[in-house]
Amino acid sequence: MAKVKSAAFKKASARAVRDEGIQHALTHVMDHFTEARAEAIATDYSDESWEAMRTRAAAIKAHTIGNLDYYLDLADRSVRRNGGHVHFADDAAAATQIVIDIAKRHGVKRAIKSKSMVSEEMGLNDALERAGIEPVETDLGEYIIQLAGETPFHIIAPAMHKTR
Repeated sequence: MAKVKSAAFKKASARAVRDEGIQHALTHVMDHFTEARAEAIATDYSDESWEAMRTRAAAIKAHTIGNLDYYLDLADRSVRRNGGHVHFADDAAAATQIVIDIAKRHGVKRAIKSKSMVSEEMGLNDALERAGIEPVETDLGEYIIQLAGETPFHIIAPAMHKTR
């Protein structure tokens, strides 16, 4: 098991565990997720069971990752064939620089963004702000978090810890 070495993370997580408001919000959301998952599992999918779909999805994921070069090339060719542009980057810094260069080339002052864990993980919002470009989130949860100056609490529900 990995050890958490970040003192800031340990302090923040201990504070969150003691925060009754956060705990209440998380309980409410998790109850809803649990009910929704149970409902999805109980749904009659006619031709395929829930477990069979999970198994098939896992096989598709493993195949795709195992053949990623092929699928990236396929996507690249398809996008280009349809008039789009594809950019590949070696790391987060290179990816954010590509976005900033494109934005600056077109005189962009405000970037309207969709919910994306990739942009979160690569620190795109901070990079855009440093470049003088205002990022604006379109996902309500992400927008709430942006206005609060926080980082997302969860991949699916970024503002799940907020009650108001």
